[in-house]
Amino acid sequence: MTTCVSGPALMRITAFRRKAFEMALRSDELHYNLQHLNGMLTTHEAAKQLDLSYWHFMHLVEAGRIPGVRVVDRWLFSPDDLDDYRRSKYGELEDLARTALEHPAIDLTEKQETICRFLAGSERPSEIARKLKQSRQAVHSQISLIKEKVSRIQPKKPLSSSPSEVPSRPSRIRKAPIPLRPPKK
Repeated sequence: MTTCVSGPALMRITAFRRKAFEMALRSDELHYNLQHLNGMLTTHEAAKQLDLSYWHFMHLVEAGRIPGVRVVDRWLFSPDDLDDYRRSKYGELEDLARTALEHPAIDLTEKQETICRFLAGSERPSEIARKLKQSRQAVHSQISLIKEKVSRIQPKKPLSSSPSEVPSRPSRIRKAPIPLRPPKK
């Protein structure tokens, strides 16, 4: 016994088969391109590498701050792109730490030297705080002191007059205080 399918039911079956065929092609293309994807990291692996929570990492991806490749329903990330992001975020601190460690004229305390070693080793300030069992605020205040010490030995960079820089605000002019009226008798 054969059944005859016609009309809208036939159109649905045809559309279903066409979609299944297209998906099979996409799957074949994916397998063909897997060589390009070798070494790429999944979302969870990339978040772990940057020491970020999954949700914070995805927020940065969706905001366009971390580049990634969307393959079917998954995000994949290049280790080089993650290193570039980390460098853009923490590279200045790493350079500061290396400078502080290289110059004996900078009189670092033992704690500041330890923080500089961690920073030079690509550790984030929050991770340093965990390792030293200190508050993040304490670590950041030590980093501020290190910045101040380094700025004393480094020559000031000449200000460039590029149009992309935002002009600084003029200093506030202090006005004389308003005199109080003596109380009426």
